This record gives sequence, C-alpha cells and structure tokens, in this order.
Amino acid sequence: MDFLVMSRNQKIRQYPSHSHEMWEVLLNMEGTGIAQINGQDYPFREGTIFCIRPGIFHSKRSVEGFVDGSVMIRDFCFKDEKADVLVFQDDERRTFFSLFQISFQYPLNPATDIYAERFLRSVVDAMQNLLRHWRAVPSQSKEVRRAMKQMADHVSDAHFDISRVVEASGYSPNHFRKLFREQCGYSPLQYYLRLKVQLAKQQILQNESIMSMQEIARLCGFEDPFYFSRLFRKIEGVSPMQFLKESKTVQLKAEEIEAREQRQENPKENADLRNNLQKEL
Repeated sequence: MDFLVMSRNQKIRQYPSHSHEMWEVLLNMEGTGIAQINGQDYPFREGTIFCIRPGIFHSKRSVEGFVDGSVMIRDFCFKDEKADVLVFQDDERRTFFSLFQISFQYPLNPATDIYAERFLRSVVDAMQNLLRHWRAVPSQSKEVRRAMKQMADHVSDAHFDISRVVEASGYSPNHFRKLFREQCGYSPLQYYLRLKVQLAKQQILQNESIMSMQEIARLCGFEDPFYFSRLFRKIEGVSPMQFLKESKTVQLKAEEIEAREQRQENPKENADLRNNLQKEL
C-alpha cells in the first residue's frame, strides 16, 4: 500500500516529535494549539491541515487538547515542492473533513478486498485534488474566483445559467472561457458539471437508503435522470448504481472480515487472506 489513513478518537494534549517515511497530511479535527514542524511553530485550529514532507520532525501540543487524523501518502501531489510543510485551512463546508471521514469510517482495512483499496484510493485522490485546487486559488483572478463561488453556491440549482456568470465577468464570452480554462483546467460548464457530480457522489453515499437515484438526481439539479446517469458515467467511469454497488460491496466485505476477527474465527485463515490480498495490491 502506498497510502494509509489513521485517526485518534480521543482528545490528547500532546505527542512527541517524530517523522515518517511518507508524506503526512495531518488534519486537526478539534481543539487549538501549536504544532512544531522542523523547529518552527505553527498555530492550529479546527480544520487546519499540515502537509509534512518525509523525514521532517514534528510534534503538537495543546492546553485544551486536540483530536486529529492523518493520511500517509507515498506519491503525494506536492512531492516536488521544496517546503518542509504546506498549510491549508478546510472550507466552511468542511469538505476535506467529509472526505477524511468517508475514508476512515468506510472499509477499515483496504487489504480485505481489492475494491476497498480502489475505493479508498479514489477518496485519497479527491483529497489531493482539493488541496491542488486550494493551492491554485491564490493565483486565480478575482473574476474567476467569483465565478467559481457562484457555481458552488448554485450547484443544486436546475435552472442556473452559466452564461450569466460569464457575462458578469465583464469580459467577452470567448476571452473569459479561455481565462477560466487556463486557471482551472476546465471550461466554466465542465467545471460546474463536475461540481454537481461531486455533490451527487456525496448524496449517494449519505442518502441511498432513503432516496431513489432519481430523487438524488433532482436534489443535485438534474431534471433528467437519464442525462444525470450518462454524465456521471462520463466523469466517473461508472454509473451511479455501479458506484453505489461498489461502495456497498466494500463496506459489507470489510464488516464481514472485522466481525470474523472480533469472534477470533479462523485467525490463521484471516491472516493468510490479508497477506495474500496485500501481495495482490
């Protein structure tokens, strides 16, 4: 495995200086305090994210206590950066925290099933894409940032008109589309549709037991469920139902392995299964 997701469930006040062989993406989920990274102090609060280079010693301390979680990544998206640490702050919607919770609470061990490893990898990739996005935002023009915010605010609106966002920029449509693509990697319409599909994935995982796929499509601003399904497949590579099926398969198999281990049922067989799957991965 070239990534690992971990979390501390109990509040602690400090942990000693240490380092890792992989990049560590450290998310502070609760509490405030000071992190010392390579001899320098960095304040943290809820939602603070530290991306720490391999081999860099770091520690954390807090008077009130803190809860954090980390993702170890060998092939990190910012591996070519020279800085010892990159600091981010989660957004108001706690998007990074939501991704972390999915990765931590879903399958407990990706070695139990190849689909678990595949699913977790997609979530870890989404975390890195989010960090890339935040990293790029400061270099974006205020017109592009304003357009991105408008699209995020209206992501579930079935009647949102992208052309009005383009017109509000003050540029000609062709120039603004070129500017947006240069700074975001997608046209305004492509970016907006990807936002809607990301929202759909969250809703599928959270509400599949109480909402139909057609209802989830409407919730995300798609009046035509067939168009929603085609767009989802085009962007994600699988249909919404396939995405849900894979997610359920991962969860059920992980729960089955965990239950067997808790009952101490065939411990040698379980250990062999984990080892064999780990070799396959």
